[in-house]
Amino acid sequence: MIKRKNGRIITITALILAFAAVITACGTKQSGSSEATLDSTHSEDNGPLHTIYFKDSNKSEKVVANFSNSATGKSEKVEAEKCGEDDDSYTFSCRGNVKEYNVAYFTCDGKDTRKFAFNKCVSGWYKSKNGYIPYTYGKDTDYIPSFKEAKFDFNGYEKEVFFWVPEDYDADSGEKYATIYVLDGDDEINHNNPEARPEDCMYIPDQVRIMTENTGYKAIVVLVSTCGDMTKYNRDDELVPDIGKIAEEEYSKLTKKKGADLARFMAETLVPYVQKNYNVYTDALHTSVTGASLGGLETFYITMEYPEVFGTAGSQSPSFWAYGDDTWKKYLSEKDFGKNAPFIYLYTGPSGGDTDPYVTDMYNRLIDMGYPADKAALHYNDFGGHHVNYWRSYFSEFLSAMVFQNVEPLQAKQ
Repeated sequence: MIKRKNGRIITITALILAFAAVITACGTKQSGSSEATLDSTHSEDNGPLHTIYFKDSNKSEKVVANFSNSATGKSEKVEAEKCGEDDDSYTFSCRGNVKEYNVAYFTCDGKDTRKFAFNKCVSGWYKSKNGYIPYTYGKDTDYIPSFKEAKFDFNGYEKEVFFWVPEDYDADSGEKYATIYVLDGDDEINHNNPEARPEDCMYIPDQVRIMTENTGYKAIVVLVSTCGDMTKYNRDDELVPDIGKIAEEEYSKLTKKKGADLARFMAETLVPYVQKNYNVYTDALHTSVTGASLGGLETFYITMEYPEVFGTAGSQSPSFWAYGDDTWKKYLSEKDFGKNAPFIYLYTGPSGGDTDPYVTDMYNRLIDMGYPADKAALHYNDFGGHHVNYWRSYFSEFLSAMVFQNVEPLQAKQ
């Protein structure tokens, strides 16, 4: 189990990690107007070694990849090799060990980029004029996803839900897909200009496409609007469940605590609708839910209430501060942490900038109360903040947890 004190990790026993070197690798170099065809290593199973790319609009002369393990502090630097260039950028690549490291960033001519999750669901990142966005080597960077919309009666108003399917999705085929439900999901959509991306989005369809290309795991995405009707109900009402007394008296005046209504809608109305109208698996293992901030709180609650429906939870910077320790313990004591317990992925940053210590407290509380250690993972980011830029950077770690049902660098035996 992990305990924290002043942001530092204290382990009960030493972590046992497999030893594997990090080596560099790159595809064919070129100097033309487009990048080279993907090298053969991109599509092969290279065991724990995984290639990551960085498309640099600054055209740096030297790029170094910095791999690290957020739980143990172990790190390694690897000089990246230039493997492509076009009129606007240079592309670099190298390999790292996904069993040892779960974080990577790049040092470009002495300047560090943002940190990103590193796993087999990641291909790379592009430093564009709009910030860092997910990138697949050899692919265009101007992808605009399309969505279908449906409206559902919910608490006296119409709730908007949007659906994204991969380009090769065939409704007439028998091929099955997993389903990812996203709270606050309409943040992915530019309602004023569908041909442009919202500034503060997580590029979820893009990251799911990359996940599929790298792992073969196929999924559709269901984006759920959770802002209420903005008159009778708002986001604070829909994303806060009623499990007892709110810890902060002032906040208790701001929420009607209707999270149970949303959870019931998700499990009993929306999931059956999707399973009837799309080629998706119907088991919990292939059904996940994710959200950030209050959405992370409600994500956790939904999976605790409906573990037979949702098999993986991705809670980024969840607002566990809403309830105190005694309230959480009473609520969790009524739950069955049996063999069908969902996989719980938690991500957070430090107090003052994000939602710790409440998230680390929740992880420790779960383990203390008997939650299966192999069904829970905590990523504490020392430099994290409560903003979509961080959630975008680490969203692929939730995808990896969903695909593989583990996050090995965070769950090494102790």
